Amino acid sequence: MARPVDCDLDPELQNVSLDTLFLIVLQATVVIALGKFIHLSLRRHNQPSAISQILAGIMVGSLGLHEVIVHVDVVNMEDTYEWYVSEARIFYMFYVGLDADLAALWNDSRRGIVATYASVATCLLLAAFVSGGMYGSMMHTPVRSPELLAAVLMLTIANTSSVDVSRMVHEVGLAATGTGRLLVATAIATNVICIVGEGVFSCMKMASGRTPGYSASQRLGLGVLALLKVGIAMALLRPAVAFMNRRNAGRHRIGNWELALILVAVSFIGNFPRRAGFDGMPATLLLGLAFPREGPVARTVMHALAYPLHALAVPFYFGTMGMRLNFSAMSGAVVVPAILLTILGLIGKCLGTMGAARFLHMPLADAARFGVLLNIKGHVNMIDMSFASSEGIWAEQALMAMVMGSMISTVIAGPVFAVVYRKERETYLSSGDRMLERLVVADDQSTELSMLACVHGARGAPGMLSLVELLASKPGVQPALHVMHLYDAARKHARAGTGGAKRYHEQVQIDSEKHLDRLNDAATQVNWTVDLFASITGLVIRQIDAGDRGPVTNLKTVRRCTEEVRADVLLVPYHKEQHYDGKMVCRWEDRRRLCLGALERAPCTVAVLADRPFRRGSTSFQLPTKISTSEAALGNQRDDRAAAPTHVAAVFLGGPDDREAMSFACRLARNDTVSLTVIRFVQRGKHDHADDDRVHTTHAGDHAEGEVSVMVDSTGVMGDDPDECCCAAFHREYVAKELASYVEKAVMAPEDVLQALRGMAGAYALVVVGRGGRQPAELVAGLERWVECGEVGPVGDILASDESLEMGSVIVVQQKKAVPPPFDLDPPAVAI
Repeated sequence: MARPVDCDLDPELQNVSLDTLFLIVLQATVVIALGKFIHLSLRRHNQPSAISQILAGIMVGSLGLHEVIVHVDVVNMEDTYEWYVSEARIFYMFYVGLDADLAALWNDSRRGIVATYASVATCLLLAAFVSGGMYGSMMHTPVRSPELLAAVLMLTIANTSSVDVSRMVHEVGLAATGTGRLLVATAIATNVICIVGEGVFSCMKMASGRTPGYSASQRLGLGVLALLKVGIAMALLRPAVAFMNRRNAGRHRIGNWELALILVAVSFIGNFPRRAGFDGMPATLLLGLAFPREGPVARTVMHALAYPLHALAVPFYFGTMGMRLNFSAMSGAVVVPAILLTILGLIGKCLGTMGAARFLHMPLADAARFGVLLNIKGHVNMIDMSFASSEGIWAEQALMAMVMGSMISTVIAGPVFAVVYRKERETYLSSGDRMLERLVVADDQSTELSMLACVHGARGAPGMLSLVELLASKPGVQPALHVMHLYDAARKHARAGTGGAKRYHEQVQIDSEKHLDRLNDAATQVNWTVDLFASITGLVIRQIDAGDRGPVTNLKTVRRCTEEVRADVLLVPYHKEQHYDGKMVCRWEDRRRLCLGALERAPCTVAVLADRPFRRGSTSFQLPTKISTSEAALGNQRDDRAAAPTHVAAVFLGGPDDREAMSFACRLARNDTVSLTVIRFVQRGKHDHADDDRVHTTHAGDHAEGEVSVMVDSTGVMGDDPDECCCAAFHREYVAKELASYVEKAVMAPEDVLQALRGMAGAYALVVVGRGGRQPAELVAGLERWVECGEVGPVGDILASDESLEMGSVIVVQQKKAVPPPFDLDPPAVAI
């Protein structure tokens, strides 16, 4: 809990304000620079930078700059850094709330509640049990109350620093994993519980008579008034942000004065509880969670806060922890209680998480590591210990012991974070067929699917976003979707005046031509398209801007982002684009190399989309389903269009990629607006239906000549053929439940396959195929005569290169391959 500084009570601080400012600037500069230097050796071991910054703070604190410059006794150290630490926590927790994935947190809410309850309850019981034994070593003369000592010790051991945990989780790349999300949610919930307990403790302190002017009832009234102010601010938040989004429609970012107004408002709202003597962290976290994600306002605020927080504020925040360590006061009375408090916290957290491991669905070893990470302490504990020391609850050396204990718990968490990161990364890279296991079961509508979609410009964005919408779960369940925009990094803005390359949202606009720039700027049109889809579909879409700097650099960027977001599916655009007359042309050879590199080295399932925006069809693949089925979009033909859903076909020949393509199509079939048909090519005479248990049903009005709609009895499938097992599961879960249809096409020669593939033109808005490579040789032999670009397979290239205006969009799916080679190798050569 932060205590407001009263300069009338601290006359020394009035005389040293400028010296204090100079001291803080000097210390921040040295801590940041020294922390970066130390982190050069620790980063190779996957250690978070907080460890380096704490070590840098210890080194800077040992120089004695505080006594040399400010000439204030070390007891006032908390008053020196209080405002800066409080503001850093306010803005960082607002950033954490704004960056939080609400759907993912909601999906893990049950596990988070269990972990929070288990760890907090265990720590409270342990602290209450050992408080009597620690009473003698921490008591102060005259002793106030052993009950207050037990209460403070319970808060100390049970607390978890949400700022420290959130920062470390995001830095080591665990934010998109289930473990990382659970850890952040549990840390925040634990911190909020302890803050409430600290508020009660503060009321007891204010009522004790040591701070005149407020009674316990008056203190409670100030807290209620602060909550009322925060509630009013929350009610006005969404209308105010919506007004700014409308005012800046079509722009990448808002104006500087609007940004400054928002940041001042965040600080003002976060300080409502602080002025009343309470912690403002829950208020700013709630403000960030309630902040609308769509539009230029959220995009601008995130971009404006990211660098100052990560590069300046947070490093100095961790550095101040190390600077609090006073080596002149080191003794056995400090070191022993520090180690004891750290051990008690580890025991309490680990026992709680290991006891709840069954409900958390994690092994005991993972639960123990989880408990160690929850034992990270922070500035809140130090402030709480300052109050305990001033109240005479325990001796002054106990405060220094708490400072040391907080550092020890943070340093211990570094190696544990490295172990968890390696384990999560190995699990992600070595996992096998993930989609086939999760997507073939149609009853589970809440299955999470993490996606990363790449777009090169505004032209291909609508088709890619429409595909993302069809693959996504319900808006309240689907985690945040990520769209990477590879913008032209070499583009120079003639009006910038510097002649250098600038990112598009950093380019200067002339007010008189601002509207023209909005229309001509393709990058801004991508932002506009993403905002439109997000607002209409209700999905959370996060845009990642990356410069297009060649296929090698782009491939590294795509691979890194894929691992960071733990994508199950990587969606990349086909290098050919459709001309207005239907021809598919390749405009950029670099995009072809990027597409091939993604297929060869992506750490997950890859889907290549060959979009056809000029297709002649009754159903548009360029609009969200909520638009294409709305009365405004349908107009007078609402009844006819509503009866004509998006027809999707999945071509199945056999092999792992085709099974993955069928699973991909099954995910699409979960959408109510999709009508799925799986077309299986079989060699004529090989599948004799008269000798098996299949029931034949021919629909001449629904299918072309030679196509037979069949229903398979899964009990008749013999052997362990994965293709037959996949088809049997599809019939059991989709065809039998009338969620999709199944068609077999008998062929004899490659010409029959070619004719059947080209015959799909006009019948389907989207065709899903496997890349191939391990398909039955008797079905694909000879197709290479019609192949132009072999990187997507013979079937995929025949469909994607078709120049008919009736052919729908094509998706070529490749199952996740083995762990790809390192990036120091050159990308594979393109097959010409």
